[in-house]
Amino acid sequence: MYIPLLLLFSVLCQGTLAKTPTNPLLWFREPCSPNDSPYHAGLHGRNGIYWGWNPDIEHGVNISMINRATGHRANASTATGAAFIASVMPNGLSFNEVTPAIAADIAKVVRQFTDQGIEVWLRFAHEMNWYVRPGTYRGNSTQFVKAWRTVHAAVKDIEGCMMFWCPNNAKTMDLYEEWWPGPEYVDIVGMDIYASKLTANFRNLYGGFYEAYAKKYRKHFVIPETATKPDTPELKQSWLKALASDDLSAYPCLKSISWFELHKSFDYRVVMGQGDVMMKKTMGNFR
Repeated sequence: MYIPLLLLFSVLCQGTLAKTPTNPLLWFREPCSPNDSPYHAGLHGRNGIYWGWNPDIEHGVNISMINRATGHRANASTATGAAFIASVMPNGLSFNEVTPAIAADIAKVVRQFTDQGIEVWLRFAHEMNWYVRPGTYRGNSTQFVKAWRTVHAAVKDIEGCMMFWCPNNAKTMDLYEEWWPGPEYVDIVGMDIYASKLTANFRNLYGGFYEAYAKKYRKHFVIPETATKPDTPELKQSWLKALASDDLSAYPCLKSISWFELHKSFDYRVVMGQGDVMMKKTMGNFR
């Protein structure tokens, strides 16, 4: 439910004096310039892209455990000291119920992170075009856009908070447009998709979306969640290499990728629970 989600977030940090991000990744950076990207000592793919993980919290795994397993600190994750991808899902509410008061509650929680110098990428109602189908989210695209803009109004003046628009993969490009809040309301764009073929690469899975939203509107492009279906070791390693090792310099708006490091209906993991051989293959993609 929405309110317990806010309460869960609120106990993670205690507020201090407001300040800009301590060591910003994307805040105040030029979205599509390879010359305006700071170097962080955390985890990078061999291609230089910032890397993060979605930890399997339900099974007792946190980001610190993954960092210890890899020997590197993630740059984009749910870890403090890195960018915090805050996925706020309005479960139990219709989009029409996302009022200025609700948005103010979201802003209050965001400030508990930004007040400590933590950069927040606010991924509000992610995969909205998917979650309305089973009823996890309630409402239509027009109502979503209104809700998004309401949240944007509440957080737009918070230093270090960036609004992150992230639909689920759609069959055709035109299916995204009705969910687009408008470039003036979005700081970061991205899309969730899971590779299913060994031929998968950035261009054939993300290329059209990247061109239509990141390049066209000059927005940071971030992949907040990806892995493979099915979960064969060969496919996972092929997709991991495509994202972390292949040369992606043709996509200068691309800034960060996070792997869905969970064991659910599929075993998406490439770090935790892996044998020595698989772990060696995984870490061969990073520096």
